[in-house]
Amino acid sequence: MASSFKFIDHTADVAVDLEADSLEELFSSAVEAFKISITDIECIEISDSIEIEITGASKEELLVDFLNEINFYVTTKKWLCCGIESIKVFNDENEWELSAEVNGIKLNSEKDLKQEIKSVTYHQMEIIAKNNMYSTRVVFDI
Repeated sequence: MASSFKFIDHTADVAVDLEADSLEELFSSAVEAFKISITDIECIEISDSIEIEITGASKEELLVDFLNEINFYVTTKKWLCCGIESIKVFNDENEWELSAEVNGIKLNSEKDLKQEIKSVTYHQMEIIAKNNMYSTRVVFDI
């Protein structure tokens, strides 16, 4: 599986263009871009993992809610998602579902973060499937 992302200039926010060969890789790449946006910490020793399950009316809603859930753990639990252990994204009768196991570490202090993300937005987000690839833009409100 292959994925890539590129940060782009965006007024007062952080924006990233993502491309991957599956929805799962696209979502995983978005989590990595999120992590790089907020910290320079290298995740060497993973402390624990959590299960995340989300449903949504669209792929875009699922991605926004997933990233906002990851952000919730950073802001309220002081826990940084370091990577995706497993992830499934699928459509089940007019509803999109995500099931993921993510691993991470406990943050020591606010100094571990280079910036705080207030929210992940729907601004300019559209997940496009073309030529066996998925792409989208994610905007982080800072």
